[in-house]
Amino acid sequence: MSKRFSLSIVIGVLILLISVFSIKSVYLTARPTVDTAQVHIKEDRATLEGIIHKTGGKEITRYGFRWGTSQGLDQEENLSGTINLNQDFSITIKGLKEGVTYYYRAFAVNAKGTAYGDIKSFTVKYNPPPVVSITSPGDSMTITRGEVVKIAASATDDNKVKAMELYINNIAKKKTDSGSLNYSWNTGGMEPGKYVIKATAGDGVKTDEKIINITIKDDLKKVAQVAVSSPATNKISTPTKTVPTPSRGVNYTNKSKYPRLSKINGSFGQFYYRDTGGGTIEIDPRWIAENIVTIKLPGINRYVQVHKNAKDNFIQAFTYIKNGTTVINGRRVPLLSLVETIDGTFVSRHVNWNPSKGLSNHSWGTAIDINADNHFRYVNPNWEPDDPNYILWVKAFRPAGFSWGNSYSDSMHYELLK
Repeated sequence: MSKRFSLSIVIGVLILLISVFSIKSVYLTARPTVDTAQVHIKEDRATLEGIIHKTGGKEITRYGFRWGTSQGLDQEENLSGTINLNQDFSITIKGLKEGVTYYYRAFAVNAKGTAYGDIKSFTVKYNPPPVVSITSPGDSMTITRGEVVKIAASATDDNKVKAMELYINNIAKKKTDSGSLNYSWNTGGMEPGKYVIKATAGDGVKTDEKIINITIKDDLKKVAQVAVSSPATNKISTPTKTVPTPSRGVNYTNKSKYPRLSKINGSFGQFYYRDTGGGTIEIDPRWIAENIVTIKLPGINRYVQVHKNAKDNFIQAFTYIKNGTTVINGRRVPLLSLVETIDGTFVSRHVNWNPSKGLSNHSWGTAIDINADNHFRYVNPNWEPDDPNYILWVKAFRPAGFSWGNSYSDSMHYELLK
């Protein structure tokens, strides 16, 4: 056999082997086989599951989920690490919105291409807050001073009521860890006037409240009896010195009970009060009855107490939030989605609950705290242009006439200064 013939045979064998390997590479490999599995939903998060059955003969370089609020699936979550065939892989997505339907599908990628599972969907359940009721006394009732008022409140929830609390003129009176609350209120030491009774309830995620108003009046029979038992004498009485009424419409009050006088807070006036410990104060109920009103915040559908001269500003700010949108990371989102928590508004206390400091503007019902958990700090707009509280300041609170506490490292705080 000649050398030329032998070389031809070798070349032929090599060509055959290369052809076999090429055919195997082309025809015996494929995209992965992947299925979209079930989803587990808990509150505002969902755990998506998928299964890879076959690798397709090639190494899987990337796998995970695509998801979104439409079948366009504009979000992607990638996983890495060891792949166990025919076993679930999963990822948890957070910050989902109640009542919104989400779509998702699993995928896996190898050198042959990308394989997808079926598109599936789920809807995040709407979790309503507890429904609070005050069954006794009735709203707008008039009580004679000295009566013991039986206050009964209850709350129901689709899950479980974890806490209830009772307030009278924003002062906490009783707290329970169930959906039922009872309290006996002795009005003997109360001044005549209007009082606000508020019951709140929470299920660990959401809270709601019920507010009623009652009026305490003097017992006219006892007043008359006192007048009869103290007949006038023939002595000429010495004229008493008239005590001037404080400015801005503050009524003369029982200064032995409310010995301190607040500063004048612009058009929101001033009031008598007393310290009650722990940085809290008790404000003259007459001032509260005349100046603090209850409003419903647009979009949030939550009732809060604010100063009567501030209510229009609060309603305007939350109307902007209800109707507004902004762009974050290339996506347009509603301003409502930036509001996670609300605290305040009318809270009778010192600044930072510190009795050595002045009175907080919350005591006038002119301030509100938004997203308090992570905003007791300074927000740098240059570094954090997508911070929700900065966006809310620009889009809603500043146009509604509020100032922002960011200048003193309290970016949760918005207040009115007049």
